[in-house]
Amino acid sequence: MALNIFYLNLYPVLNEIFLLLVMCICLIFGAVFTNAKSFQFPTLFTSTRFLILQSLFFSFILILNCIPIYFSCWNNLLINDPFSIYGKLLLIFFSIIWFLIFSKIKTILNFEFWILILLSLIALCLLLNAIDFLSIYLLVEFLSLTFYILTSMNRSAEFSTESGLKYFILGAFASLLLLFGFTLLYSFTGLTNLTDLSIFFTGEFNEISFFSNFKFQIFLAFICVFTSLLFKLGAAPFHFWLPDVYEGALNSITAFFILLPKIIYLVLLIRFSLIIFNNSLFFGLYFYLIVCTFLSAFIGTFGAFAQVKWKRFIAFSSISHLSFLLLNLCVLNLNNFIYLFIYLFIYLFMSALFFACFSFLRIFKFPISVTSRFLNSLRFLNKTNSFLSLNFTIVIFSLAGIPPLAGFFAKFFVIYSAISSYFIFLVFSILSLNCLSCFYYINLIRQSYFNSINFCYLPIVSNPSNLEIAFIMNFLTLIVLGFFLDFEFFFLFATILCNLF
Repeated sequence: MALNIFYLNLYPVLNEIFLLLVMCICLIFGAVFTNAKSFQFPTLFTSTRFLILQSLFFSFILILNCIPIYFSCWNNLLINDPFSIYGKLLLIFFSIIWFLIFSKIKTILNFEFWILILLSLIALCLLLNAIDFLSIYLLVEFLSLTFYILTSMNRSAEFSTESGLKYFILGAFASLLLLFGFTLLYSFTGLTNLTDLSIFFTGEFNEISFFSNFKFQIFLAFICVFTSLLFKLGAAPFHFWLPDVYEGALNSITAFFILLPKIIYLVLLIRFSLIIFNNSLFFGLYFYLIVCTFLSAFIGTFGAFAQVKWKRFIAFSSISHLSFLLLNLCVLNLNNFIYLFIYLFIYLFMSALFFACFSFLRIFKFPISVTSRFLNSLRFLNKTNSFLSLNFTIVIFSLAGIPPLAGFFAKFFVIYSAISSYFIFLVFSILSLNCLSCFYYINLIRQSYFNSINFCYLPIVSNPSNLEIAFIMNFLTLIVLGFFLDFEFFFLFATILCNLF
């Protein structure tokens, strides 16, 4: 019996154990051979990178063969359910895409970079299984610790150290709010498990007046938890760290922050929202979410107009796109959650394509080529690389929501679900701001196509040959272009995820 319980506890974390073993092997391998005088450091870096790519593919196969059954384990700290399995599939899939885009990073030659990436993936996967305050907080802190180090990884750049310090200070404050909210909920209810809390906030709890002392204290606890999670997502007005951290971090780390953590923190936000679903307590948080949704759309739209660096631009653009996800969350209708996940899928594909386009860009400064930082590097891109310019135009039009690209249908489904729930004013505000955002998107197209060539202008965009990035870029472009041809696969996957809440 004890042996069966032991195996039952190991089953939900098989993927994490596998990644942990790979991380230990890479750590021992790097620690042994970095001291060898005859061993060249780039060779160690290449070997570690290839091993991690193999581990990601094997991890995807391992999760794909797991049976989606529901049970709690590790003394109810973790849960194994179909959503955690399918969520890990999505997480590992986009981590493979991220890896192939940034597989040849030349700015960092230390193997610890990939160790930290594996530790981040382990924390992200475990957060999908977390169902208790203790496990959620420990894993969020574990994930944040790796993110602080990754942000300041480029020690030769002052911006990287500054952004890492800012992220650490503000992230510690957000973690403090999360812990304070958990402490209040435990002190008032005596419960730490999310399943137990969902049972607690039903029945006679609904009959208690919202203005009672007990219910108001519970409301303050949830405000702290929601504020912390919205900070981690980068929603306004808790977005101040986002542009600076994205700018100071390496391009690969910025892409990692945009693609993978949003899945996890959005899932945590949904889990906490469902605890108080159909409860009078939710109406207190209802206005709070609506204000954050409107501010995310407003600040994200007008903040992007003033940006000249492309990483700060995509930071404010992500804040604007986050308003659509929060708009669907405000509806909090289980039947409409499918549109939230559809938008999340498409946004991740568009963000990956955007970073693939910019990672393909190099600015030639004799005798070397360097990574592009400014948006004006798109000048006469159509003349120097017409195929790359076409891919970039497609992703920009999709981010703006131009039909018949995938971004249009993602926004259409979210707006449809909000209108069906009579969110007329919020929908009108977000649509108006989205129309304004089209101007700064189209301005990027104007720079790459309609600027006259000035041969005195330096630097010039060069065209490096990188088959891996070109393959991923074409694959993502086909998805963004051909989404309207067949919705069935994405809707089927989103429906499976929605039916699990």
